[in-house]
Amino acid sequence: MKSIPWLRIFHNRKAKMCKEDRKIRNPKSEIRNWEKGFTLIEIVIVIVILSIVSAITIYFLVSSLRVYTMTVNQKTLFEEGKLALERMCRDIRDANSITGSTATSVTFIRTHATGAGQDIANETITFQLNGTTLEKVKASPAVTSAIAENVSAFTVTRAADDEIKLVLTLSLGTGENVTLQTKVYPKNFADSAIYKNFFNNWVEEMSS
Repeated sequence: MKSIPWLRIFHNRKAKMCKEDRKIRNPKSEIRNWEKGFTLIEIVIVIVILSIVSAITIYFLVSSLRVYTMTVNQKTLFEEGKLALERMCRDIRDANSITGSTATSVTFIRTHATGAGQDIANETITFQLNGTTLEKVKASPAVTSAIAENVSAFTVTRAADDEIKLVLTLSLGTGENVTLQTKVYPKNFADSAIYKNFFNNWVEEMSS
């Protein structure tokens, strides 16, 4: 009979432990624990991950913008250089004589007029590089006009058969550059044994 109190104490302790175990495993208590928020370590990890993702996204955006800007600048330089070469070729093609040429300039006398207020017949014209500006200089009346900007190099080469080679390089301070070249033959030279021409009979028809 004396062992009964100890048995009761054992059963009481066992019941108390089971009750505490059920309390720990209670889903409601787990939800309350989750509702308390994030730990400092979890917040720091999330901030680090978001920072890495943001840095990668910004890098790709900046790179895409840089490529787009470079493409636009390259296209602008190309269009400007192409137009300048076309204008020079049209004028040189109408020349009846080349009166002078250097490594960076060419001077000639054109044959026909181009229209009211423009070039006149038998006018002396020079294409030359002045600083970073490609200029067209007319002798009479004396008029200088720019036909291209941002020019870093302009090269003129005259071959033995009077073929004129023009090389034009345009560049920007941001690093973009483009180089174009073309060859042109004057069409209105006098009779020549080494060059086929139209003997002052060639004239460019203006499109309507």
